[in-house]
Amino acid sequence: MTSQQKLVPVFVLVLLLAAVGYTLLPYSFANTIDCEAPLFGGEPKTLNAPVEGLIRPEEDCPAKGRSRLTVAAFAALIFSAAGVALVGLKPTSSSCLAGNHADCREWWAGVMGPAADAFSCQCDCHYEGVGTTNWSGT
Repeated sequence: MTSQQKLVPVFVLVLLLAAVGYTLLPYSFANTIDCEAPLFGGEPKTLNAPVEGLIRPEEDCPAKGRSRLTVAAFAALIFSAAGVALVGLKPTSSSCLAGNHADCREWWAGVMGPAADAFSCQCDCHYEGVGTTNWSGT
């Protein structure tokens, strides 16, 4: 595997864990009402807290919690899509780049057909034939 194919999934997993962690943090609404973590419902911690103005803890805390869940979900979707795109850009094997075509193991994804061409090794010796190797480079 190329270093890109090794590091990008780890980076994406760290970002996905950060998105989940964001939903596990309790928060404060309008700096007056403490709310539970959005993943646990986002309910206000104290129901009988004195509030002034238009703040309604029973409605505002869960609404902000749903908003935080939506942000985390879209962030996870974007991180995942970016990770798939980065891995599929052009994963030329380091062994192919060095001219050691016999050591290249990344040609196997091309067996799945043209839809997986972006994920298989882009070296000319593997790209021409699906699942076959052309060691002469023609």
